Amino acid sequence: MAVQAAQGALGLAASGGIDLPGSASTLGWRTKGSPRFALSLWGSMTRSPFPAMTVTAGNPGGEATTTLPSFHASATAGLFDGFSLGPTVGGFGSLDLSVSGQYIWPPEDHGFADHSFGWGGGARVGILRESFTLPGISVSGFRRFLGSHDLWDVDAGDPSAATFDLEATSLRGLIGKDLWGIGFFGGIGWDQYEGDVAIFVTDPSGGEADENGEGSLESHRRLYFVGASRTFLTLQISAELGWAEGFDSPIPLSGDGGFDPTGDSHFGSVALRLTF
Repeated sequence: MAVQAAQGALGLAASGGIDLPGSASTLGWRTKGSPRFALSLWGSMTRSPFPAMTVTAGNPGGEATTTLPSFHASATAGLFDGFSLGPTVGGFGSLDLSVSGQYIWPPEDHGFADHSFGWGGGARVGILRESFTLPGISVSGFRRFLGSHDLWDVDAGDPSAATFDLEATSLRGLIGKDLWGIGFFGGIGWDQYEGDVAIFVTDPSGGEADENGEGSLESHRRLYFVGASRTFLTLQISAELGWAEGFDSPIPLSGDGGFDPTGDSHFGSVALRLTF
């Protein structure tokens, strides 16, 4: 359950909600055959439930909340402008491609042994381009590779530890509209986290740590988010807030309290985007 919580916290910190900050529409072209490009920078905060592994049999509480700050950068290109379905209905089938990187600072007091650097790529497909009368609607998919991580250290006296890999797949559905000079957007998403896991436990006889098991872990959840943006010529400032569901437990629960993997997580971000 600790590895599942760690994968979920890192994966949510890497993905957040909207993949192209501030807009539900695809970038499209500036002129016929000339794609638009966008460079984005943003910072985010993610709060997730996490087990406290230092509890004892007489203190079975074992739940805490971990906060993960992160920094992100992305580059996006509008490769296809899409088809026009009517005088004010355009952008159907438009396509953006993006690459991104992120750096996450997990808290050491919750067992994380190192910071996390990852990268990924994905695409956004337009359903409608925003116009005077219609909102922008799009769907997107992203795949992120977040490397290998250590959780706790039995050699340092922790009762257990784990090493895990993490890859995250993110799907999003987005809608947005500019009203009174402010762009509003919202969406729903689905995330899947997966990777190989090795678990270690302390030898009760006082010997060295024994490897207790290896395998793979996969979990998924839904999330929801809203945000707003303001555009100044080519520069845009935006912010978002979101909520993510918890997980089904990978092991049977006793119902006697302690860590609850179904607890939800929250996230928010502030972004700058330059479009040219």
